[in-house]
Parts: sequence; C-alpha cells; structure tokens
Amino acid sequence: MNFSLMYKDELSGFLRSKVMLVLVVGLPLLVVLLRLFRPDAEGMSLFVFSAILISSIGGTLSAVLLSTSITNEKQRHAYDLFLIRPVTRATLLLAKYFAALTSLVIASIIALGIGVITDLIAGYPTGSLLEAAGQPLLLSLSGMAIACAVGLLLGVLLESVVAAAIIAVYLGNQLSALAVLPSVFLTGINTSLLAVGIGTVIPAGLLFLAIRVFNRKTM
Repeated sequence: MNFSLMYKDELSGFLRSKVMLVLVVGLPLLVVLLRLFRPDAEGMSLFVFSAILISSIGGTLSAVLLSTSITNEKQRHAYDLFLIRPVTRATLLLAKYFAALTSLVIASIIALGIGVITDLIAGYPTGSLLEAAGQPLLLSLSGMAIACAVGLLLGVLLESVVAAAIIAVYLGNQLSALAVLPSVFLTGINTSLLAVGIGTVIPAGLLFLAIRVFNRKTM
C-alpha cells in the first residue's frame, strides 16, 4: 500500500468526519453572523477576518482530531494490521497529516469564498480584497500546518484519548500562534515570508520527531 492510497483513504475519512462538517458549515455561518451583528468589524474585511478565524479554530479542531484518532487507533490495536503490510509507519503518519491539512484547505476555500462574496456585496473593492488577502492566507496555512503537526505528535506520544484532546486544544492553539506573532511584533521585515518559513520548519521538525517516536513504539 503506497502513500497515495493511504492518503486517499485518510482523506476520505476526514472529509466524512463531524469536524469537517463543523468547518465547512460552522465557520462560514459564524463569520457571516459576525458580519451581520458587527458590520463594521473594526474596519476589517470579512475575508481577512475569516482567514484569521479559520487558522485559530480550524487548526485547533484538526489537532484534536488527529491526536485523538491516532490515540484511539493505538488503543484498538488498529496498527497491528500494518505490521504485515508493505507500508511504513512514516507513510502512515504522513498520509494522516497531509489528509488533515488538505481537509482544512478545502474548508478554508469554502469559508473564504463565502467571505469574499459577502465582502463584495457589502461594497469592498475586489482589488483591495486581493491585496489584503495574501498575508492572512499565508498566516492561516502556516498556523494550520503547525496545529496539525502538533496533533500528530501528541497522538503518537500519548495513550489517553482525553489527555490527547485536552493538550491538543491548548498546544495546537498556542503553537499555531507562532505563525501570527511575527506580523504583530516585528516591523521592517517580510512577515509573510517569515510566516511561511515558520509554517514549514516547525511542522517539519514535529513530523520528524513524531516519526522517530512512532518507529520506536511497540504496537
């Protein structure tokens, strides 16, 4: 079983999950309701606000989903079957990670698309929206990449589903904020490029650590 087959199988599972339903339906509904009740949004377009909201809530939910699913599968000895199949543990973890991240990107596109439509109806110029979109999108993707990697590592390290969920909520939210902090505290540098760097290096390090730990575990 190669990576592409594992990835498709994991992606199918994530797309059918309740978390995905919350992301696809709940987030767009939430941002539209916020626009209705706070139309000024402190001068921020709904598109930009949606990107920030998705990074925070979506990343945290995915971290919880990844950590609890891996922990639960370990408790049920679901991975015992993979010991007799031509698939490495690294392939399994990477398939889970990229499937979760892809699900988040799909949910983000839907939510952000609704944000764009709502902004256009509200009279925001298209050019201004596209110009303002770059950094929030990069921050969202970087934050989600970090949160998913955190969830994966916690799922490998922990044996309790409850503990994995609680810690994933805290760490997933806190560490994903690392992608946003440069744009808040640093000036005079390309914060978008820095966010991409953070969103690449930190997940890569966490994935490497998760794979090393998972390879050493006895199923």
